[in-house]
Amino acid sequence: MASFEQLDLLLGEALENMMGAAQEIRALDTQKTKEYLRHIGTATMELWAIREGVYSVRPDIKRDFVTESRSDPPRFEKLSELHQRAGVAEEEGDVVSARTLYTELRNSSPYGWFKLLAEAGLYRTSKQK
Repeated sequence: MASFEQLDLLLGEALENMMGAAQEIRALDTQKTKEYLRHIGTATMELWAIREGVYSVRPDIKRDFVTESRSDPPRFEKLSELHQRAGVAEEEGDVVSARTLYTELRNSSPYGWFKLLAEAGLYRTSKQK
């Protein structure tokens, strides 16, 4: 069933993937690097325009990274470290460990920025073998 929460999650994941694609393009350093990066920049702005539209309809689902980081710094650091470990496991192809860590992250963060990161990680790893 369609929801604004799911749309926000998918847009967030698309934005993450756009940043990854930009890094790959920079690393490949082709004759069209600048052109490709311009296209990614334009696409990123368009995705953010959609996301801001979602937030105008449902401001309650907008993640406030700064507020969350300042409200409880030790919790923020713990969850940041957990997210980093999950990301490393995912990058190394250890899907089982990555999913375990993302699940732990989601369970430790029932709302906010880290829940979004955890759900995006779980979604990505659900597509991997």
